[in-house]
Amino acid sequence: MEIKAVGVMGATTTGAGAAELFLKNGFQVRLYDDFKDSLNVALAKLQWSLRKEGREELLGNIEGIQDISKFKGADIVIETAGKSDEERRLYFKKLKAHIDPGCVIAARCDVRPMKEILEAADLPRERSMGFNFTKPVRSNQLVEVVRTDKTGDEYLEAAVALLRKIGKIPVLTKDNPGQIVERLTRPFTLAAMRLLESGKGHPQEIDEAFKEISGAKAGPFETADFAGLDSDCAATEYIYQALGKPERLTPSASQQRLVQYGQLGRKATIGFYIYEDGQIVGENPILPNLVKYLGLKKTSKEEIFAEIMRPVIEEAKLLAAEVMASEYDIETAVKLAFNWPKGPFAYGRDLAHLLQKKVVSEFDKLDTF
Repeated sequence: MEIKAVGVMGATTTGAGAAELFLKNGFQVRLYDDFKDSLNVALAKLQWSLRKEGREELLGNIEGIQDISKFKGADIVIETAGKSDEERRLYFKKLKAHIDPGCVIAARCDVRPMKEILEAADLPRERSMGFNFTKPVRSNQLVEVVRTDKTGDEYLEAAVALLRKIGKIPVLTKDNPGQIVERLTRPFTLAAMRLLESGKGHPQEIDEAFKEISGAKAGPFETADFAGLDSDCAATEYIYQALGKPERLTPSASQQRLVQYGQLGRKATIGFYIYEDGQIVGENPILPNLVKYLGLKKTSKEEIFAEIMRPVIEEAKLLAAEVMASEYDIETAVKLAFNWPKGPFAYGRDLAHLLQKKVVSEFDKLDTF
């Protein structure tokens, strides 16, 4: 099958960004939202972008809708808004009554597994899959495509071809909690929190050390602030519970306290860092109250890098074994999502000398003093 008409559910930043990409690549698009103001804002942004590029003629190919029945005729409907289980169940039930028999359903699937979404929403198994667009949607090429044991090959191939036509790199993953990106984000940020809580640096020192050794564009605290500490904590808690509460993925109490204080990262202008106009202008002054030994222990950049990267590599190996994902797919997903020059396995090979564990003496443990 070939996909020509695209429906997008949710005039969120992700939804509007995806709609714009489809529109600019020649597709007919209908953008749905149940809030009229959100829909109008998203359409106004689209109009502005197209006019700036001198492509106003494409405006005739997009329609904003508030009636789910108008998705009739779509070849694929892509869910992009974050909704509660009950809201999803209700609007997928409405959608099912109006879409054509061959229409593909791509549910928003990042932290929760597709299996749970299917059970809650009673979607057509053969034509359903998960999409996880990595932010920022317009510039990040990665889309995780989550298949289940029931997803039909014909529909999966059509969805993958669609994503490639808009310049995306689809990475197929077998359904699991967190898929690839969210699953591996957990050890990345949690390892940084353990460094912070053991006195091995301030957020900026840890971020800068990691970036210098890895060549990454952002460190773990910058990454968490960008995602939103509430979202990061919720993802950590869900994956921790879903995998049977493994000690290695235990949520950080310090990070949870920042969320309780409403200090949620860049969107709240304060998280691990303070922000003005989206730029870092300082570190959060309450961190010394949350972290007992903040910055007291001098730690080399190499040790900081190793203590962050080792858990990511170990989790990547576990993930590959659990879902039978290839090393290539995991490397691709991590490089694109995290904006790293290498994936975890490549770091493990190329910087093996830095990643060897050293023996920790009692004198290295601050709590013994």
